[in-house]
Amino acid sequence: MKKIVSLVGRTNVGKSSIFNMLTKSTKAIVSDLEGLTRDRKISQLKDGSNEVDLIDTGGFFSSKKDQFEEQIILQAYEAIFNSDLVIFVVDNKAGITPYDKEIAKILRKSNKNILLAINKIDVKSAEGPDVFQSLGFKEQILVSASHNQNISEIKKRIFEHFPQNLKTERDIFTKICIVGKPNVGKSSTINSFLEEERLIVSDIPGTTVDSIDTEVSYKGKNYLFVDTAGVRKKSKVTQKEEKFSVIKSFDSLQTSDLCLFLLDSKNFLKDQDLTIFNKVLSIGRGTIIVVNKSDLLSREEVKSLSEKIKNQPELKNFPVVFYSAKEKTGIRDLFNQIYRVFENTKTRLSTNKLNSILKKALDRKTIPFKGKFKPKIRYVHKGSSNPHTLIFHGNSLEKIEGSYERFLKNFYLKNLRLDGVHLNLKFISSKNPFK
Repeated sequence: MKKIVSLVGRTNVGKSSIFNMLTKSTKAIVSDLEGLTRDRKISQLKDGSNEVDLIDTGGFFSSKKDQFEEQIILQAYEAIFNSDLVIFVVDNKAGITPYDKEIAKILRKSNKNILLAINKIDVKSAEGPDVFQSLGFKEQILVSASHNQNISEIKKRIFEHFPQNLKTERDIFTKICIVGKPNVGKSSTINSFLEEERLIVSDIPGTTVDSIDTEVSYKGKNYLFVDTAGVRKKSKVTQKEEKFSVIKSFDSLQTSDLCLFLLDSKNFLKDQDLTIFNKVLSIGRGTIIVVNKSDLLSREEVKSLSEKIKNQPELKNFPVVFYSAKEKTGIRDLFNQIYRVFENTKTRLSTNKLNSILKKALDRKTIPFKGKFKPKIRYVHKGSSNPHTLIFHGNSLEKIEGSYERFLKNFYLKNLRLDGVHLNLKFISSKNPFK
């Protein structure tokens, strides 16, 4: 079984910086603002064939009142309880604080293996790092996350604790990114799958400020769900940390297989929803529209909202699931759609079939044109997948108008029966228009 290593400590001591340096990523948001890391972030730390799960936790306690502090502390406790090794991070610049002493007391009672990481040793302090010996942990290491000093030593120490922990391959069926406005129920959705309060759930916008990876098993398949920060209107995004969170939300979508686009049944299809969806369209991952809080709807309202979605041209090719995270209804339908759409993203599109559909499309509607040379499509073939890209070759194809391109795209989607799939068209013209 894979071992678990957790980074714990009070806020703003550098846990996320160490996490990022160890995993060589920017998975955890790093900022001078306290309390930014709220949920646990998990990444795999590897050493050859050896592999552990590294967890970055929200900080214990804070110098300012945080309305989520109780939940953050509970999650930190859970991380400690489930860990095989705890890295206790302290701040050399600040010295020992009363919060450090409280955390140390908790860790000593846990009977876990503890590695004390004294961060910011590049900064001079009045007492120096020796003062931390009073916390009572024999295994210590001096580090500077900002200068990458002794970070590799932390990694070495970790795997010295688990020399025989051989890597176990995880059979992840698909990685799914959940996007939407704040307060549509993204974290609640994942919690409904887990049947536990693994993620912090709140009705206050802005609770999730980072992308969180969570494994979920369903009917013998393992899924990796990514809970992202809610995307507000640009005019309301003022802090640089929130701007970074929005960027990371769409970065997470770039590396995912599928997208769950969440809508609120009682705050439905606002301009911001369509703005987010257009961004989803531009990235091009297989997409399922999920209408949360459907337990609040009557049958007539469900029918009305379904029609409203179908009447939106950019939404009509994507399956819709009415779902309730609160009541845990619609889960089976949602996972059925996940399986179906993911299979659609992998569908092999033969050149013969694509050209057969092309002939039908050209017979159905001729290409409009202006000027001397008429656009002529000679053949089409498949390019990349997820999104599927169709590459058309011919003459003067740069003259093809947007309306005809949309016709072609919809015609292919209908004939290929690729629900939930994004389709990109690319046109390549011969340099000689007479050929």
